[in-house]
Amino acid sequence: MKNRPYIEPVIRTIVGGFLIICATVALSYPELKPYWLGFLFFIGINLFQSGLTRFCLMENLLKKLGFRSEMDVIRSMALHDALTALPNRILLEDHVDRSIAHAKRSRRKVALLFIDLDNFKQINDVQGHKVGDQLLVSVSRILQSRLRSYDILARWGGDEFVVVIPDLADASLASSIAEKLMAAVNEKLGFDQKFHTTLSVGITMYPDDAATTESLLIQADKALFHAKSQGRNNIQVFGDMHDQGIGYLDTELTSRFTCALKDKKLEVHYQPIVDATNYQPVSVEALARWNDEINGYISPEAFIPLAETMGLIEDVGKQVMEISLAYFSRCQRKNNIQLAINISNRQLFSKTFLPSLIDMMTKYRIEPERLKLEITESSALETESAIHTLQALSDAGFYISLDDFGTGFSSLSRLHELPFDELKMDMSFVRRINTEEGRTMLQTIVNMAKAMDLAIVAEGVEDLQSADALRDMGVDYLQGFYFSKPKPPEECMLFLEEAHPVAPTPDITKLQPETSWQS
Repeated sequence: MKNRPYIEPVIRTIVGGFLIICATVALSYPELKPYWLGFLFFIGINLFQSGLTRFCLMENLLKKLGFRSEMDVIRSMALHDALTALPNRILLEDHVDRSIAHAKRSRRKVALLFIDLDNFKQINDVQGHKVGDQLLVSVSRILQSRLRSYDILARWGGDEFVVVIPDLADASLASSIAEKLMAAVNEKLGFDQKFHTTLSVGITMYPDDAATTESLLIQADKALFHAKSQGRNNIQVFGDMHDQGIGYLDTELTSRFTCALKDKKLEVHYQPIVDATNYQPVSVEALARWNDEINGYISPEAFIPLAETMGLIEDVGKQVMEISLAYFSRCQRKNNIQLAINISNRQLFSKTFLPSLIDMMTKYRIEPERLKLEITESSALETESAIHTLQALSDAGFYISLDDFGTGFSSLSRLHELPFDELKMDMSFVRRINTEEGRTMLQTIVNMAKAMDLAIVAEGVEDLQSADALRDMGVDYLQGFYFSKPKPPEECMLFLEEAHPVAPTPDITKLQPETSWQS
């Protein structure tokens, strides 16, 4: 290989000589052929897969000795995926190298599409590996049928495929091709209960984004990661990410986040929530923070999707819960307030969540009614087990808040049956308060909450005019940068001790949007 110019001739000489000896002995003793032929297969496949048999010396020698068909089988097995019969990584890299060389001569472009099957792990876990394998084969055939004869489709590994589109004049054509591939899979499998899946696609271009095969693959993988973090079932182009300044995470940063979680280095900041009648703090919301050793504070909008993608969101939730309860055990002695914590759907689905939570509450001597659990619409209504967990939490005395109300697809009749104590309006509604339509919508939500005997919280309050208007509508609690930005533990403690039931003077440096503990 290119990066092994000195050791490769040595290995070729040693292994080549060994194979020649084997072949010579075998010709002298034909009865041993069944035994050493299998050995040659093993050696040959491993040599191909290591990249050392791009040279043809040993292959040609064995063919001259009468083993042409065996070497053809070895080559095919070494360069193609056993399940789908598509080119594997080794052959893919060779195709990309050739496409780049041709594009360089013809001054054209090469597109590389990194494709991932959404929710493949769930299909594999629920329906078994046999069904998972059938799905991979079906998807490979659908993709292949929509490509040109000289486009290359390869299986990268697991549920990932790579498409190489050579000889492109316009980079925008790559996105069009990706859209057609997604549409084809959705058409064939979108309504299949057994095989239902969608695609996430990351795209990179030669020479716009990278000049080598390795770099193209790295950039395409980053674009794919960003596509998955945006909710999956979408296309992201690496060049667009760079132009827009989107903070995608590279492999090194991903590794540091995993280490930070393992070493319990996540932080928690706290944002006060005030009573709308007097602006007195009545609770604080716990917001996860990660201070990376190299890049400083990383936005939760970046690392929370990362945790979800890696299956670590439950670990993040546990760590935030432990830190928050330890802090609140000190805070509650001086202030009669509640602690609000966001609960992920993974936590809600876990059978150990409630017992573990009760154990922590006992450990830190906190009464259940002092803890407000914020749960999104999609999590609360997703499964019957989640609804049972909600009821068990309510029966245990915990205060249950429906977070980001209005962004999901709740059935109001079903919502009325669930044990919620309050609705928390998404900040997108609050931002429309200066329009007639926005005020009408806000008032409707408030009236509905009152009719259901639910308290109502408005988040994203950024000025006194909005705070007064929301109070006059009947909103019970307010949260936003007008009152306080999220604060480190000690600063929040001091804020609570110094708080007075008077509207604070606005700080224009704090008038920035705040999302949730995930942001």
